[in-house]
Amino acid sequence: MKKIVFTLLAGTALLASCAEQDKGYVIYGTVSNPDLEGAQVFLVPLENPTKETIDSVYISNQMFEFRGTEERIADIRIERFKRLGNENLLVVTEPGETFVTIGEVSSGRGTPQNDSLQVWKNLTKQYNLQVSSLRAQGKKDEAAALREKHIARTRQMAKNVGKETTLGTFLNSRYPEK
Repeated sequence: MKKIVFTLLAGTALLASCAEQDKGYVIYGTVSNPDLEGAQVFLVPLENPTKETIDSVYISNQMFEFRGTEERIADIRIERFKRLGNENLLVVTEPGETFVTIGEVSSGRGTPQNDSLQVWKNLTKQYNLQVSSLRAQGKKDEAAALREKHIARTRQMAKNVGKETTLGTFLNSRYPEK
């Protein structure tokens, strides 16, 4: 009888630990530049970063990994003296596995909010290039119209992902409605 109770308790503890792991996030990262071997990578919350809330790891075999449980929007960045030529990357530390690549152009994918964030990032890059070109050509009205479309698209994306989600809150903060 004791063996059965022990087995049931051990099984319950194992299931509980697996369920707890499922609630957390894992960010699997790679870097495109082999010269970054041994460099430190930081996961910095966008809101109120402190020494206690910033996580860091070292790059090994062009890879790194972050794990945690608190959902928030954060910035992945390489240590200051090796950052040149490597784009920082916004991520949502939501439950699940996120796969990121840090390099000249950084990207992330794997969880619903991170997939949506990558779409928004790509669209924002296109917008920035287009609006810069229009302004350089002296087409201020067309640039202003493009800006309004970008704002509307960002607000619509916030609604689509859910205004109460971490990503929705972030997108709404970019262009709050008056």
